[in-house]
Amino acid sequence: MPQEQDRPSTIAAYAFAIATALKQAGIDPQEVFDACELPIPTVTDPMHRLTNQEVSRLFAEAVRRSGDPAFGVMVGETLHPGNLHALGYAMMSSTTLRDFCERLKNYYRIVSQNAIIHTEEEGDEFSLITEAPAADICWETHDAFSALIVRFVRFIFDPEFCPNSVDLMRPDPGELRHRYEAYFRCPITYGCERVAFRFNTADVDLPLPGASNELSQMHDQAAMEYLKKLEKSDIVNRVRTIVVGELASHALTKQHVAGRMCMSPRSLQMKLAARDTSFQEILDSTRKSLAVAYMEQSRTTITEAAYLLGFSEVSNFTRAFKRWTGKSPREFRQSLGIEH
Repeated sequence: MPQEQDRPSTIAAYAFAIATALKQAGIDPQEVFDACELPIPTVTDPMHRLTNQEVSRLFAEAVRRSGDPAFGVMVGETLHPGNLHALGYAMMSSTTLRDFCERLKNYYRIVSQNAIIHTEEEGDEFSLITEAPAADICWETHDAFSALIVRFVRFIFDPEFCPNSVDLMRPDPGELRHRYEAYFRCPITYGCERVAFRFNTADVDLPLPGASNELSQMHDQAAMEYLKKLEKSDIVNRVRTIVVGELASHALTKQHVAGRMCMSPRSLQMKLAARDTSFQEILDSTRKSLAVAYMEQSRTTITEAAYLLGFSEVSNFTRAFKRWTGKSPREFRQSLGIEH
């Protein structure tokens, strides 16, 4: 059930979690899906989508039958990596919480086209922030997403993890407030303009026990391929895909990328500015994430990494890496116990 490109949608496999939560509540999911005139998904292909209206219809029926206005939190608790396809597995094999957040920022549109995700860092606090441009998504969807983030962080980082605080867009749930407090286990502010999770900055760069660069990069590649199919008109992902594929080329300039996209450099610049970014920002962020990944792989030498990232001199790569991480590539590897 592919949806039109200009209609915000959610991966249909998300409905698996709704069906699972219904079963846990002692409700036959088939009856709920039949009442909504929707099939229970049988595949996890990201190209199979649900509209916001269809998701809202499912949640409304699930809340009616369960009598649980906080049903969205239950759905977030049941979501697992497979529900998010390649992105889910890439997040699970992230090297740090910062890496995890970067993947959410870059690829979450595979799961849902309703979220604009970014991070902020101030002093000893790191924030993962989500803004939802679509006005037609239900509060249960907000709840499921918020519960999902905390569930995944607890899975990859610490089962007892609690954010410093959480901002939710949903209205104050009143007498159900204890359900949210019991799940998030931190101060919660309701009725906010955006969803925000605040962590200790000291925690976001700690190595994660399940980290695997090979697995995360493999799933990153799959995620990018699906984004290309899903969002042919998404200028940021189109540019990022070209950048990743041609980083080793010293001809990777804005003019070159614009030519690949059959538009003028000025037109490319204007389209990227409309998305609050630029070619240089995309190039830098892509280089940074790949540089860190290469330095965490002992089989890739510093010279090879510099070449793969399109630097003409190793010294240029070293300066850029130190600007990104505060350490030279060699110092970074030594801090990880990797000698090369």
